[in-house]
Amino acid sequence: MAILNGCEFPEDRAYFIERTQMTWVKVEGDRITVGLTDPAQTRAGKILHVRLKVAGTSRERGKPIATVESGKWAGPVMAPVTGTVVEPNAEVEKDPSLLNTDPYGRGWIVKMTATVPAEIATLLTGAEALARFKEILEKDNIRCMRCQT
Repeated sequence: MAILNGCEFPEDRAYFIERTQMTWVKVEGDRITVGLTDPAQTRAGKILHVRLKVAGTSRERGKPIATVESGKWAGPVMAPVTGTVVEPNAEVEKDPSLLNTDPYGRGWIVKMTATVPAEIATLLTGAEALARFKEILEKDNIRCMRCQT
């Protein structure tokens, strides 16, 4: 696990970093799991509500797969690849604070099948992802912390 400014970055993930979007992707066979990164949940603050796209919803890369609302921010979570939602995380819908307290574990957002698998190769990994995150964390002065429920 890499750590920058208190932010955790599991090494078994790929990252979608575009504009203000910072999501992680874990490839699991023909499916991917998508969630918010530690810096994304820190930037949002305590998450109060989440709306997830239902199973069967197809999304192009960069289109919303969820909407997250906190006390200081509301906005979309974008699909990191083109695909179809196969499983929204019902546990997160019931307890949105999981996005803050366990962003890389129980706080995942959706599982998808990638219909354009080549897009997975465009996600950032390893040193390239860490360099991009370091740039963002320094520019925006982000220091991660986990919101308590």
